[in-house]
Amino acid sequence: MGVPPPLPPASTSPIIVSTMPTLTLVQKLNPSRFPGMSPFMAAVVGFVLGESFTNPQITELTVSESESLVYIRQSGAIGFDGIESLADLRNNWNRFIDAAGLTPDERREAVRLFNQKVEKVPGTEV
Repeated sequence: MGVPPPLPPASTSPIIVSTMPTLTLVQKLNPSRFPGMSPFMAAVVGFVLGESFTNPQITELTVSESESLVYIRQSGAIGFDGIESLADLRNNWNRFIDAAGLTPDERREAVRLFNQKVEKVPGTEV
């Protein structure tokens, strides 16, 4: 039994977190697995995952924290063409990922992706 080789020096580079979902997460969250899902929620899932599940697609979700509203813009639209309650959207997303049978790591990834994609409008914080 020899001595194991030394470990390489620790990296001082910042940790880069991918903005792309894993293939397994995309498969588990695919709206085709959920026949009762609304077209709106399927569009939200596609937007968060960077996938095309609906036509038209959502191209932007912007949050006004002071109003607790989410403004939605579909592809090809000029301006925002939908408004949703931020609390409702978060609750629906959390119920959806709970029903999807995700592992704890996949659930964390789904939450992280949602938080990255649903942007806050600068200057609207309370």
